[in-house]
Amino acid sequence: MAFLQGTATDGTDLLKQLVAWLVTIGWNTDLSEVDGFGWRAHVDKGGVFVHLKSHFPGDSSWVNQQTATGYALQLYLSTAFDHTQFWNSQPGNPPYASGSSTQVVGVGAHLSAGPFANFYFFSDTSANHIVVVVEVTPGLFVHCGWGPSLVKNGTWTGGTYFFASTGGGYASKPDALANTPGLTSSSRCPGAHEDYFKQAAGFVLCNSDSFTGKWIGITDSTTPSDGYTGRNGASMVFADIGSTAGITASIPRYSSADRTSNPPQFQFEQTSQLDGRANLLPVVWWVGRDGSSGQTGGYSPIGSIPTVFFSNGVGNGFAAAEDYPIGSDTYTMFPDFALKKVV
Repeated sequence: MAFLQGTATDGTDLLKQLVAWLVTIGWNTDLSEVDGFGWRAHVDKGGVFVHLKSHFPGDSSWVNQQTATGYALQLYLSTAFDHTQFWNSQPGNPPYASGSSTQVVGVGAHLSAGPFANFYFFSDTSANHIVVVVEVTPGLFVHCGWGPSLVKNGTWTGGTYFFASTGGGYASKPDALANTPGLTSSSRCPGAHEDYFKQAAGFVLCNSDSFTGKWIGITDSTTPSDGYTGRNGASMVFADIGSTAGITASIPRYSSADRTSNPPQFQFEQTSQLDGRANLLPVVWWVGRDGSSGQTGGYSPIGSIPTVFFSNGVGNGFAAAEDYPIGSDTYTMFPDFALKKVV
């Protein structure tokens, strides 16, 4: 089935159920077993290799990890699987410091010890594009996802992508301030520009001029531990999380300030006061070209995430996890985003 809703006792139970569901829709299990303080799982389909791990206190899988005392569902993609390698060093991964180390940078969805009242597993009709949403506590939603290719603008080499609520380094951080998106409040839209800590929370495999065969993090940071792999990417979706410096001025964007700004920004005016309809904005990613760095230089649009859209409908007439039909399509609404649903 292309959609599954359920409950989980903890992160490991969540991951085991995710793997079992992926198998039913055509994914292969390369490895699924206990790993130190959690559970590791490696799955593949059509040349896309996905590496997942349930994180429990004491685990330190990431080279850029800020704390090992919390819980998370960790994720990254690579170009192959090798059972002799550790979970965080699979071949063809997004490399720390652009290849100067074999340790990986990735993303994660912050969890609690459990249980979780709801999880939602989504796939498209091809079962290639996957999104996982977890209601960690009532009304607090986090996410992760991946797929073989963005909906491309033009022709270019690459396309495989993945994302989550936060960069991997902060996914297990339990001591965040109140109202920190992705940790103590619901995550911002999947694929938005950076996380609260200015780490890349999304990556795409993309050849950009002389930068070839490598992953690009969606971040302005040029610090390797923040997910910088040698070239920056950008998202048109503003994360609205205060601590960021905003999206590079080198690209058009849906907003350049948070939802409280005056006058209001386009991104946060997408639910009609007249008839209650919610507009859905595509999550468009850009990558830097040769000579770009951080917030400066030339960028080109490469495409959008197929099943994910920004929406401010929840809280403006829509409830979290409510289905929203538009013509023959159905979308499920969450705080800050909507997902195309196939049942």
